[in-house]
Amino acid sequence: MKARDPSPLLSTVAMQRAGTLLTAVAVLLLLAGTVAWLLQRPSFDLRRIELRAADGSELRHVNANAARAAMLGRLTGNFFTLRLDEARRVFESVPWVATVSLRRAWPDRLIVTVAEHNAIAVWEDGRLLSDRGALFIANVAEAEIDGELLYVDAPPRFSTEVARRLPQLAQRAAELGFELDAVEVSDRAGWTLRTASGPVIELGRDEPAGRLDERLALLLAHLPTASAQVGHEIQRIDARYPQGFAVAAARKKP
Repeated sequence: MKARDPSPLLSTVAMQRAGTLLTAVAVLLLLAGTVAWLLQRPSFDLRRIELRAADGSELRHVNANAARAAMLGRLTGNFFTLRLDEARRVFESVPWVATVSLRRAWPDRLIVTVAEHNAIAVWEDGRLLSDRGALFIANVAEAEIDGELLYVDAPPRFSTEVARRLPQLAQRAAELGFELDAVEVSDRAGWTLRTASGPVIELGRDEPAGRLDERLALLLAHLPTASAQVGHEIQRIDARYPQGFAVAAARKKP
């Protein structure tokens, strides 16, 4: 008896499987299209931006209007489609924003948590110096709402070092009886302090490390005696000597 040829049976099974696969693909494409259509509905638009301070306090310089203005024309998308990494970069361009994190809140909110720069000085090019050594662009008048800031004249590469030293330098100047007004750092890393209605103090380079602190300690210990001996207003102090300092005083009026 001649065996039956299995080819027609196999062809039928293959066609059934292909038909099932095509049906599944069509269903998946339909579902994907439906989901994409739903995600674009206006009901999922972001309607509120909530700004919060990273430390839980009140934000002083960044507000919702600035946040919205930053987003205008630069970001697209809704609750589901907005790319948070792109949005973060946009918000980081807002004046006074140091760091920012974002998260979605159902159904139509974007929560923006901001850490603001804390300005401690005005750099010579008009930028502001933060307490973490960042140079950023913002309105100087806004930075000085609590009082006039110190002025810094230095190459930008020294911004972190200046921010680190500035509080100590201001404190040492106050202990000497002066109000620190400006700090200068030369290209060769020589430090000079300018005081308000007081002397210019040349400290030189911090080599070896710790030499600036030693020179300031020497001034604290001996400047009162030197001032008493001079007897009149000191205009300049040169503390770059290894074991001492020199003073230049105003000439006495005839």
